[in-house]
Amino acid sequence: MLVAAAEVPGRAQGENFVPVTDAMLQDPDPADWLMWRRTLDGWGYSPLDSITRDNVGDLRMVWSRALNAGTQEGTPLAYDGVLYMPNPFDVIQAIDAVTGDLRWEYRRDLPDDLDDYLFAVATNRNLAIHGNLIIDNSADDYVYAL
Repeated sequence: MLVAAAEVPGRAQGENFVPVTDAMLQDPDPADWLMWRRTLDGWGYSPLDSITRDNVGDLRMVWSRALNAGTQEGTPLAYDGVLYMPNPFDVIQAIDAVTGDLRWEYRRDLPDDLDDYLFAVATNRNLAIHGNLIIDNSADDYVYAL
């Protein structure tokens, strides 16, 4: 079952949001990380070259952000300066990649009896982005789109 919910991320990002296309997924901009491992072949490396052996020692933390309580195994998506972070228990955060400011957060209502039939921790590892939708699977076995 696919459920549509909440504010559409494209509208939440502003008027200039460009929907993600199949072509963008097949050949992502070097600054974007549109899927797990970044590319369709699962390469998992960034083509950006601004960090080198010579300057890596100069890197410093510029922001940090608390995530939802629980086991963290998520891979954020990066698109047009926004990090889309999956969190345990069906929480998704859109975070400004430059400032660390929270743009929006979605917290899905889960059934009260989730622990009765959930055999593992409600970990959320990955999201998908296509068009103007963020797509996720829930801890109680639904697929939903924001």
